[in-house]
Amino acid sequence: MNSKRRKFLKTRPTGARRRFTRSLRCEKLQPRELLAGDFSATSSPEPEPSVFMDVNGDNLVSARDALAVINYLNDDQSELTDAAIADLDVNDDGNVTAVDALQIINYLNLPTDTADASAGMGEDVFMVTKSPTILSGQFAATFSDKEAMLPLDVPGNKELSRPDNLLEAAEVRTLLERASAATPSNDGIIAVVDRNGRILGVRVEDGVSATLKADPKQLAFAIDGAVAKARTAAFFSSNAAPLTSRTIRFISQSTVTQREVESSPTNPVSEFRGPGFVAPIGVGGHFPPEIPFTPQVDLFAIEHQSRDSQTHPGLDGMKGSGDDFELRTRFNVDPQHVPKAAESFFKTWPESYGEQSGSDPSAIPRGIATLPGGVPLYKLTGVASPASDSVNLAGGIGVFYPGEDGFATFEQGFERGVGQTERERTNADKVLEAEFAALVASAGAGITSGMSGFSRNIDDINARLPPLPDFIALSGRIDLVGITLEIYGPTPSRAFPVPGIDRLLQFGRGLGGGVTSGMLMPLNMGGDTSLAGQAVAEGWLVAPHDSPTDPNLKAADVQRIIDTGVAEANRTRAAIRLDINNGFRPGAKTSMVLSVADTNGEVLGLFRMPDATIFSIDVAVAKARNTAYYADAGDLQPVDRVDFNGDGVRDESTVTGSVKNPNGDTLPLGTALTNRSFRFLSEPRFPTGTELEPGVEAGCAARPDLCLEVGPLSMLRLDGINPKTGENLFDTPLPFEVYASKDHASVKAFDAFNVMRNFRDIGDDVVHVQGSIAKEEKERLANQNGVVFFPGSTPLYAADGVTLIGGFGVSGDGVDQDDVVTAAGQVGFAPDQSIRADSFTIGGIRIPFQHFNRNPFAD
Repeated sequence: MNSKRRKFLKTRPTGARRRFTRSLRCEKLQPRELLAGDFSATSSPEPEPSVFMDVNGDNLVSARDALAVINYLNDDQSELTDAAIADLDVNDDGNVTAVDALQIINYLNLPTDTADASAGMGEDVFMVTKSPTILSGQFAATFSDKEAMLPLDVPGNKELSRPDNLLEAAEVRTLLERASAATPSNDGIIAVVDRNGRILGVRVEDGVSATLKADPKQLAFAIDGAVAKARTAAFFSSNAAPLTSRTIRFISQSTVTQREVESSPTNPVSEFRGPGFVAPIGVGGHFPPEIPFTPQVDLFAIEHQSRDSQTHPGLDGMKGSGDDFELRTRFNVDPQHVPKAAESFFKTWPESYGEQSGSDPSAIPRGIATLPGGVPLYKLTGVASPASDSVNLAGGIGVFYPGEDGFATFEQGFERGVGQTERERTNADKVLEAEFAALVASAGAGITSGMSGFSRNIDDINARLPPLPDFIALSGRIDLVGITLEIYGPTPSRAFPVPGIDRLLQFGRGLGGGVTSGMLMPLNMGGDTSLAGQAVAEGWLVAPHDSPTDPNLKAADVQRIIDTGVAEANRTRAAIRLDINNGFRPGAKTSMVLSVADTNGEVLGLFRMPDATIFSIDVAVAKARNTAYYADAGDLQPVDRVDFNGDGVRDESTVTGSVKNPNGDTLPLGTALTNRSFRFLSEPRFPTGTELEPGVEAGCAARPDLCLEVGPLSMLRLDGINPKTGENLFDTPLPFEVYASKDHASVKAFDAFNVMRNFRDIGDDVVHVQGSIAKEEKERLANQNGVVFFPGSTPLYAADGVTLIGGFGVSGDGVDQDDVVTAAGQVGFAPDQSIRADSFTIGGIRIPFQHFNRNPFAD
């Protein structure tokens, strides 16, 4: 008799045997498929699943059984007898967790004709097999013949096969002229980049501040504002979705402080040195924006991404100081494992204008811009059908109004202490003008989509601009969790009850036309003022290979993890990708980037699916490195650990898994966290979806008691910042060293003010600069490229579930989708439930690990 069945019969208090039959239900939800996740598996045959699932003893399996498990997890766990607790352990792994409830829910959601004695899933769906080589608590994911995994080759890259699909230098010049002439003002900066993020052209208009133009370093910083917007559109769009810098703000809702925006990376004045983000100031944290008691959305702190450079700062965090070193490949990947088609990508960094042009070699890029004004560039290919082949995403264009100092506060009309809303800052007049200029510049052949309701006639505008007949602006509707996203222009309001694109065009037409103004800027030491675009490789960017330091992570393991993830991605419904061949409607499947790294941060495998977003490459690599570091008890720096009460002591005696115990101050060393966990701990409200109490406006130094409602890793807990607004508390901002310090608890602030760092990781002695002669150039920080604060990752473990071997990062078409794909790839390498973040609570709040949509698959 199965051990679980014996335990069940032995512990029933009445001594009566249950009748294990599955009762009829009056109503049935649509069929749901089991996710690839952490569930029980043994090598021996199992009896009827309802033997385990009727936990409340009422002789049927129903939602009440799942609720009994959930109630137990949320209540004082000492109230039940050992026998009753044993009944709740559905998967017989020795622990009662959310997985037990989820297994009951998945069982109930199976089609009735497939809920047989073996919980058979049918031959045409994702199957579950038992494997003695897989730890208890996990499924081994396999596929039926109809779902057989295809080799990871990709269809012909239409950029590589058709160079005319890329941006040409003459087209870059025309785009810059169109944006300049779109409005009568002449105080803007315009930049064009290719899909790699390479700067192909910059125009500085005549009316830009004379102070900026007189200082090459300040001008380079201001130019980077336009570059950041252009890169955002190029990096986040795809041939199936036009995402603008406005869209990315809408789906990030990051905490962006005044101190971060009113700063520049090389400013000689410490009080104004910082990242210089191009974003609306505000605490964010709500979706839809500014709706109280709503949760955080996908891309929290996205502004931090894509700031890596060939010149890597040392431990002092300052580029241009004596401890800098030069990388030979992006992300310090081993060139021996880079296919020829991907070589050019790893020789390309998202450099600042100052670095690329030589006007300020110590300049640092301004990351991802989330102020509107960055628009993707789509080039017509001349192919009539299918629609997906008729256009090609060639890059992005950004328009930025720098004011006197290059800070993004000018464009958004920022005023401290007057109660401005995010809507007001995101839709300030100069912001709308920048967005209008970028949009019409990109739309030489008009604004269109597969559904006429999203097309707009701008012949009157194109008639007064230089012709650009091969470029078209794509439009459409994208919904995320039922909320329609902003693409061009703001969401309709009572004051402006029209679609955003119509408000934007009305606003721009009201400004009237202008003339081309200003001059083209040199892009390199050779003085070129316009360049042609380059393609981005697809498929294997880094071929799977053994970890040079960990014998438990082999090339075959890397291949298996990524192969399985790609197969799952090929059946997962995308969140931000449209079916362009079906009239730009929802239903497209995801296209992801997947990365595996070892515990030293070496990239052991990196795969880009066709047309996957470019930002996802940087993000997937960082996620793999972040999770591997944070789960490493030997490497994790004490200051990076959670300190909920803010007393500077990470007291492990307070560790708890009970939601009724509010005293949990930290997590045990070696806990497995994901980037979803990092986001949750860094948000402006803890837990997400709550509101801060009155009085917190005085700052956390004055009201530390109220700041327990702020995420323990949030920058809002630091001195000098109003936790309610993100604005400075004082007329004079606090120095750079306050926020860049390696000693405070906010990993989010540290990451903002220190580029290319993996938390406070001091690195490993074995790390060297790849491609250096005889591997003699040791640089402990070479395998670091920043921290990601949104989901799609896991640390990886050996067969025992507790021996750390690396990290796995996924990024592409929605963070919940990233988790679904991650969960498939991690099978056989997942952490044991006992060390996962969701086994613990901080301040009485359970820390999330991963999250899955109810019905994630499109097949």
